[in-house]
Amino acid sequence: MAAACWVVRIAWADRLSRANDEASVARAVRLAPGNADLRLRLASITEAAGGDATAALTAAAAIDPDNATVFVRLGLAAEMRGDFDGAERALLQAAHVSRKFEPRWTLANYYCRRADSGRFWPWAKEALLKSYGDPTPIFQLCWKMSQDPNLILERAIPERRTILNPYLAFLLKANHPDAAEPVIAKLGSLATMDDRPVLLAWCDRQLEAGSVEAPLSLWNTLCARRLLPYPALEPGTGASLTDGAFREDAGTGGFGWRFASLPGVRPGHNVSPPYVWFAFDGGQPESCEPLTQYLPLAPGARYRLRFEYRTAEVPVESGLRLSVFDFRTGKDLGGASPRLSSADWTAGESYFTALNTRLARLALSYRRLPGTTRIEGTLFLRRLSLEKLP
Repeated sequence: MAAACWVVRIAWADRLSRANDEASVARAVRLAPGNADLRLRLASITEAAGGDATAALTAAAAIDPDNATVFVRLGLAAEMRGDFDGAERALLQAAHVSRKFEPRWTLANYYCRRADSGRFWPWAKEALLKSYGDPTPIFQLCWKMSQDPNLILERAIPERRTILNPYLAFLLKANHPDAAEPVIAKLGSLATMDDRPVLLAWCDRQLEAGSVEAPLSLWNTLCARRLLPYPALEPGTGASLTDGAFREDAGTGGFGWRFASLPGVRPGHNVSPPYVWFAFDGGQPESCEPLTQYLPLAPGARYRLRFEYRTAEVPVESGLRLSVFDFRTGKDLGGASPRLSSADWTAGESYFTALNTRLARLALSYRRLPGTTRIEGTLFLRRLSLEKLP
């Protein structure tokens, strides 16, 4: 009979605990005084009503001393009362009884609010080591504590690719490209294929800003580690063109080929034999660049660009050319090829001088010529090579 009565008592306490009023939950606690979850429920109801939940939380901690959530809530409640010593003790106890993420994240936030940088950084790093899902809120907290990227990297960011990868993505999104270079140095040596997209995104950002050395170093690191299927680029020896034979799929970014997404232009890649093609349906823009590649050059050097092409149903005055432009000024370096139009495979070549530039842009360009309509037809392109002349 005693056991039956106890079962009924517990069931009634459970039902009362589902109510949203403090009196009902308090009755549930009296019916089952040894239930820590009921104490936590009472604390939540009390806090929602604007009351002090310390007594309920303290009782829950006594009943279940290994429950980190109880100590986290005790610490936050103490902080709200201005009892910072009590708050710190409770939060540290939470981290002691649990090796999981929540106590470490809470401590990092607490020390950030207290502007205690000495204690903040170890717990921020601990939180990252235990993090799951998106760690962006931790990165944001670090940048709230300090605007020194070197300090953040040294004190908070573990040398793990699973953390360096999202941290690099965060820096790019938050527009901190300069802070990304030391992260690149660490991630580049640890990277796998999963890291290639974010690394190439950084490389693209640097190239768009006209930087050469840093993206070239990263590109060659990825090539050396076989994360890119290309030989390294060495502008000093004339190795400035990537995959002129079109053996690999384009679209990697960085110093690789880039297919533009354009209305009226359909690109394609043939694997064997390797070549690329571009079908124009007459709906393309009057001026566009369906294919481009960044070229790292040796300043002052003279180059010869060779290639083979053929066309189908493309008129002689096609408006199609291969050109090399100074990235900084946009000036044509003198490498414009003849207008591309030939029913048979034809060899073409052009010459240009790098002048004072270290970065150029090779482009297959289309410009509608005055007095003509937009072309309709297909261009095929293969066997590009770039030679640095004596």
